Amino acid sequence: MSGRSGRAGAKAVSGGGGGGRDRVSVQEGPSGGRDAGGSGTRRRGRRPCRRLRNQAGQFISVVTVFEAQGAPSGGQDASGPGTRRRGRPPRKHRRKNVAITTEVTLFEMVALGKNSVQTAVEEWVRSYKEDRELALLDLISFFVQCCGCEGMVTAELYQSNEGKKVVHKMTEKFDQETGLYYKKFLAYPWILTIMWPEKLQNDFYPIVGPGPFWKRFRVNFCEFTELLVHQTHSSVLCDGHLMDTVIGMLSGLTNSAVYSLRHTSSLAAMKLLTALASVNQGICTGRRTAQRLYEIESITKLKGRHKYYMELLDQRRHEFQNKPMAIDNIICALFKRTFVPRYRDISSDIRVICMGELGCWVRLYPDLFLDNNYLKYIGWMLYDKDASVRMKCILALKALYEKRESAMKLGLFFYKFKKRILSMTQDRQPEITSECMQLLRLISEHYVGVFSTMEYVFLFQFVYAAYRPMATAAGELICKRLLAPPPHEGFFAQEPPDEFDRNLQNMKALIDFYLQGEFHRHVPYLVDGLWEAAPALVRNWECMTALLLEPRGGRQALTGQQERVLIEILVAAVRQAAEGRPPAGRRLGKKAAREVDGTRRWREHANMSRHFAKALPRLLSKFAADKEKVTPLLQIPQYCNLDVYDMDGLGSYLDAALLELDCLVQRHSDVAVLEACARAYGTYCDEGGSAHCQAAPACSRLVDMLVGALTPLLDVFIQHEKQGLFLGHGEMGRICSTLRRLAAFYSAHDLSSWNLYEKMDSLLTFRRHQGSLPTEVVHCALQCTYYALLWQIVAATDRLPPQEALLDLRKRLLRFCLVCRVYLNHQSKVLSEKAFILLCDLLLILSHQGPEEDTGLGLLFFVPDHVLQCKLLTFVKEHVFLEEAGAAGSSRVYKEEDADELHELFHRRNMLAVFCKLIVYNVLEMSVAADIYQFYLKHYHHFGDIIKETMTRTRQNDRLRNALSLLLCLQQLFQKHVDTYGMGYDPIEFICGPFYSIRLLARRFALTLGFDRARDAAHLIHRRGLAFAFSESPVPEEEEARQRFPNLSFLLVLAEFSCKIPPAERQAALTHFQDSIPEGLPVFGEGDMNPMLVYRKSLIRTDYVAQGEEEPAANPFDAICKDSKRPQELPVGTCSTWTPDTLASSSAGDREPRNSSKGQKSKSRDVFDVDFLSSEDSENSSNEDVDVEGISVHEGALD
Repeated sequence: MSGRSGRAGAKAVSGGGGGGRDRVSVQEGPSGGRDAGGSGTRRRGRRPCRRLRNQAGQFISVVTVFEAQGAPSGGQDASGPGTRRRGRPPRKHRRKNVAITTEVTLFEMVALGKNSVQTAVEEWVRSYKEDRELALLDLISFFVQCCGCEGMVTAELYQSNEGKKVVHKMTEKFDQETGLYYKKFLAYPWILTIMWPEKLQNDFYPIVGPGPFWKRFRVNFCEFTELLVHQTHSSVLCDGHLMDTVIGMLSGLTNSAVYSLRHTSSLAAMKLLTALASVNQGICTGRRTAQRLYEIESITKLKGRHKYYMELLDQRRHEFQNKPMAIDNIICALFKRTFVPRYRDISSDIRVICMGELGCWVRLYPDLFLDNNYLKYIGWMLYDKDASVRMKCILALKALYEKRESAMKLGLFFYKFKKRILSMTQDRQPEITSECMQLLRLISEHYVGVFSTMEYVFLFQFVYAAYRPMATAAGELICKRLLAPPPHEGFFAQEPPDEFDRNLQNMKALIDFYLQGEFHRHVPYLVDGLWEAAPALVRNWECMTALLLEPRGGRQALTGQQERVLIEILVAAVRQAAEGRPPAGRRLGKKAAREVDGTRRWREHANMSRHFAKALPRLLSKFAADKEKVTPLLQIPQYCNLDVYDMDGLGSYLDAALLELDCLVQRHSDVAVLEACARAYGTYCDEGGSAHCQAAPACSRLVDMLVGALTPLLDVFIQHEKQGLFLGHGEMGRICSTLRRLAAFYSAHDLSSWNLYEKMDSLLTFRRHQGSLPTEVVHCALQCTYYALLWQIVAATDRLPPQEALLDLRKRLLRFCLVCRVYLNHQSKVLSEKAFILLCDLLLILSHQGPEEDTGLGLLFFVPDHVLQCKLLTFVKEHVFLEEAGAAGSSRVYKEEDADELHELFHRRNMLAVFCKLIVYNVLEMSVAADIYQFYLKHYHHFGDIIKETMTRTRQNDRLRNALSLLLCLQQLFQKHVDTYGMGYDPIEFICGPFYSIRLLARRFALTLGFDRARDAAHLIHRRGLAFAFSESPVPEEEEARQRFPNLSFLLVLAEFSCKIPPAERQAALTHFQDSIPEGLPVFGEGDMNPMLVYRKSLIRTDYVAQGEEEPAANPFDAICKDSKRPQELPVGTCSTWTPDTLASSSAGDREPRNSSKGQKSKSRDVFDVDFLSSEDSENSSNEDVDVEGISVHEGALD
């Protein structure tokens, strides 16, 4: 490179480390307070800063720092130590201000902070006006240094007019001699050469650096780019030299295969476009304002106004004529050379930048960008595989549809991409679904008839979604579409309904929507979806209460089904208002809404409690006869603040509520109603509450009445049974109903003071000896005895009783366990299942009462013996895993008319869960679980989740014991198979027969071992499995040798666990396998049907197969179907070496894979074609489109 002379030559600019920033020059300034130059006064509050050139030709900022030198330390005089003169020191010993001038490059000034960015831009603009070539090289060096390059940026002046030589020079190569990469590209009037090492240090470059410093630098970098445009748009922006050079430089960097160069330059180019769009929009606004003022002044000119102001307006109007067109040309050139090549970059970060900034351009400068030629890129990228890119597109569209002016220009765009936007409501990312639903709500507000009835019903169903922001957005759509206030009909029309009547109409519409919908029956989810969208509706207690209390035949009266739905809505709203959280199963968003102010929430809860304290007695009185409606209403007291009865003087309403509860208990015999009444009494009787003084005596009187009615009935019954007489149906019915009421109250109240245990125990003992009690009586007696024992255990836990009382309690518990054990074999299914559930619950409680000691609570410790465990296991097999619920019934879809079967299935799932809980908490031996695991695949549809959770919990307790239980399960199934089908080696049986189902189960078991810490469990399974497979059977010598090893086929099952052995330890496992082979073992099967060969191949199998070798088949099915599968596979030599990991990091590897066919196709296509998305543009679609036309819908759902 020669020095700079005239227009020819070359310029070298340091691109890293700040050039000469280590160079410090010391100058002695004058004493008059001037700067380092010696002239002018220094400004306050700011360091003096000048622009100079360093040795490389860069413009650098010279920061002057004044320091004091020359004064003796310690305040000593020059005359000698220890002496000190008062007053002003001599002139020769005065402090001198020494200016230390430090060179700071443009990169360092941007990194200093926000205040330095403005200064850097101002000084660069000033230097550009002095020498634009050196200033441009300084700017180019800044951008290259932001890319992380620490090499040299060299520029040679372009003088040739031959385009071919320029294209030849625009290369990116690696110099093997120097070990540097270099890239040449044209930035007129220079050909820039950038050099950097082969590997960037830790793949670090400034805009992605970790920590707060580099995050601030990224913000300052973006601000510098935008300020550069704002500072130059009125002076040098459109001089034909600045932006041409910057566009050439950025386009050259964006086309680089180096990710750091491509990422940084793309960010700079997009921010430049954003600033240009903002500036041009401001100019267009100023032009329209000037034109409007000119027209106004031209009208007033006729009235004799002077012409001076008209000339100024005309001059200003002409100034705005050419600027927007010039900036538009710059925007189009920068858009085509940077955005178009990069909006489908392989890196999702670059695609996110492009889509995010495109949304800003359309919003800032709609005159240019609110056009189909630009909007189509947003539509195409809705199909992007990365969620963040799709989110940016949705947010950009949402910002456009929030303004009616821009929404009216998007009709064609929505028509083209309507199907895709609707399908994104089922996106994999829940955040995208919620934003998409809000976008669709905005669209429905601007366009009339844009969605059909079926599409609206498809969107309404998302109010039941598990993601709360999505449900809230759907709730807002429901409010806008279904619950909107009716419009006024003419000037002389009737007065519009008031707010209360409108809420009544909206509530009826909501009830009809719920009833006519065919999606869900989850009222709490519906209420939560409308909680933020329609608070005046779902929190309007007066409105809902008025509808429920409307008399039959009234104007606003509801049907029975509508009343039931409204009661469910009311109870769900009361629960959410009291608890302040969504129902179980609904997930909150990442940016959850702030909680309501505590004072406001307390006030709303107090108002709700005050309202229902008055309204609840009337509601209970009206619906007392309907058990389905009164049961939910009885839940309201537990969500109310009962202190309002004392604070507001509502004691009379409390008496009325207790009276209604008493009437309900005496009127109903249904278990659900009685248990709800017992819980309501428990809420009112809570100690410390204001209602305790009135509710506790009322509850005691009720229990006294029930016990007083039961005692003579039981005495008469036992006396008749001893005499051989039978009690009438009326008396037996009263005994059953009274026992049912006492059992319901025993579940919520401690009735030990009434000594019901002795009466229930006498009934159960009488049943064992006489055997003539009805099933209903025994069922209630078992329930009451169980609750009596639980309350005694609770009392013993709270306050330790004497040892004699504990021994007596232990005898009672053991006696009850014996009674339940007897009833397990009862002919009544209801009674046996009830005894099973009570026994399992009691065993779980007793096994965790204390250590196995002879004192304290350890006396209550009890675990079942082997006989009782076998009885429980047999009961589960006979009553839970029914044959009709197996593989044939697993694919059945239950409907509403199958309520009885669903209830039975729920009951069987409950019994299995109770039994598995005993295994998980080590009450039963873990080997018992092997018999349950056998039904994992056969009953997967009904009980698979419970069995899988049992496997997970047992693995967390003890991995090795869990592995042994899995192995025991497979051994039992294999033994049953051998006993049933023999020891045949039919290949078809290995593929699709019963034996293959055992292999599939083993494959599932291998997956449950987990990915971490499965090594020991896998080794244990293999060691024990080999011992079982090679076990010999005692047969005579004259028998066939195959009979000596009946379990050898178990190696095919054991091969499914080979994948869990680490590759580094498979050789040791193979050695152990070869050492375990007994002598004289015959050969079974041929080729891949040989169990030993299949097991050996499963151990030597690796992920890498060398070229020319054939991967061993560990599955016999693969070996049989080898010929049919091989033609579908690609040769090893032609397979691509790209993996998902290398594809994601291909940019960091400095190379970008390209598809030649697709590249040619996209190159020949005009990117500004108005024709929208075609078939080849949707290749990266991440989700399938939703067919909303297949949804059945009632036409009455939408009015």
